[in-house]
Amino acid sequence: MLGTTQRNPIEEMRRRELLTATPAQLTVKLFQRLILDLHRAATDLQQGQTGTASGHLIHAQSILSELDGTLDVNAWAGAADLKSVYAFCLQTISAANQNSDAHAVLRAIELLTPVSEAFEQAAKAA
Repeated sequence: MLGTTQRNPIEEMRRRELLTATPAQLTVKLFQRLILDLHRAATDLQQGQTGTASGHLIHAQSILSELDGTLDVNAWAGAADLKSVYAFCLQTISAANQNSDAHAVLRAIELLTPVSEAFEQAAKAA
């Protein structure tokens, strides 16, 4: 038909997944993408591809800022500590981007991976 656009079936499936996901599932997906962006950035920095790495780091910062902004520090006892981890990682990622520092990105991955895994376990248990 004229005037209609066809969607990529995979993109359509992902869109539907996001629209029907629970808040816990969305948090898991955000963490998965955050960790993926950080791994990609670390690899790019190690290969000297600072421009591509910067894009991944900026996207990672956006995701982490969203996670930080939606964190209710009154919801549970460890939330304030998690907010501190988010703040530290945001600073670390920003500095890594400014200094093209793959090791700083790896430090952020080391801190955020267990958090990501904990959210994934909690989502499965819910």
